[in-house]
Amino acid sequence: MKQKITPDMKKQIIVYSSSLLIVALIFLILLKLQNILNVFKFILNLLFPFILGLGIAFILHKPQAWLEHKMKMRSLHLSNRRIRLVSTLIVFIVAILFIFFFLQISVPAILDSFQIFIQNIGEYGQTLVKFIYKISTYLKLDAAQIEKILADLNLTARITEYITKFIPKIANYSYAFISGTFDFILSIVSGVYILLDHESLQKFFKKFNYILLNDSLADYLCLWVNDAKDIFEKFIIGSIIDSTIIGLVCYIGMLIFKIPYAPMIGLIIGVTNIIPMFGPFLGAIPVIFLLLLIKPIYAIGFMIFIVILQQIDGNIIKPIVLGDQLGINGFWILFSVTVGGGLFGVLGMFLGVPVFALIYTTIKEYTELKLKQKKKIISS
Repeated sequence: MKQKITPDMKKQIIVYSSSLLIVALIFLILLKLQNILNVFKFILNLLFPFILGLGIAFILHKPQAWLEHKMKMRSLHLSNRRIRLVSTLIVFIVAILFIFFFLQISVPAILDSFQIFIQNIGEYGQTLVKFIYKISTYLKLDAAQIEKILADLNLTARITEYITKFIPKIANYSYAFISGTFDFILSIVSGVYILLDHESLQKFFKKFNYILLNDSLADYLCLWVNDAKDIFEKFIIGSIIDSTIIGLVCYIGMLIFKIPYAPMIGLIIGVTNIIPMFGPFLGAIPVIFLLLLIKPIYAIGFMIFIVILQQIDGNIIKPIVLGDQLGINGFWILFSVTVGGGLFGVLGMFLGVPVFALIYTTIKEYTELKLKQKKKIISS
């Protein structure tokens, strides 16, 4: 006699089958994780100009909206569409001119610094060798062993070798530069279109959202997108302002203390400061090494200066500019920077923090909601 399948048995079969399917799917993903990541990276590279365009539109949206509002208040004899077009073009032109003037000022100074460094590389190598000898004498180290280490290192020859190896790669870097320039132009065009039609794009995705999901879930997703917008807007714009301030202060500090290569050092510190936690260290290490080659006392002075600057940044400038909008502690910042950097490089290190902050906030809100619901059930 055949055993009759009860509704409870059917439920158990469905649960076990679903669990087995999920486990098998996770196992398959883990086996093919590298291939999946490669496909994801390929798609990301393909869409990069449009993602960059979205980022540009995101950063320029507030100044564009402010200018558009001011133009409407002046009662210009233009349609709303034309006011939007004019305000968008003005904001983009101002942004491009700002970048152009910044590059025109900084690039020649950096190239001059690099050229002087190459010309004096032999002298810098000798300065470092003398410094090592002085330290070894002070610490009473074995002179013969120090000489052997220095001979093995052959610092000047090694640096010259690296520069010689770099020169044949200029063609590859030139191709990458041309490709990057094309992507940048495409991103500007896409950014202009996004700013011109951002309301219609928002309406389209909102309608699509309500078609796919039920009303309560669609409402929550709209709120979630607004939260994401606020977090990214504050973090990205705040980080750019903070890093610009730090770069300028560092540049002025180098000029005051007469430390050479001030433009290059200011740019390195400013750019790397964008990366949370690791940024200041990533920027300071090559600068310290460079200054050790020139004059060790410069390196010591720079280390003291950068430690004081980072303390001022962490305790005064950054809280004012960024605030405490992320809502995550230092451990999770470290975690998100490490994972983001491992998956997507420098961009991942930068954007990993707001992305993780958003995920963390979402999970936290969901957990708190479920706990409140359970408390209501228990109390009733």
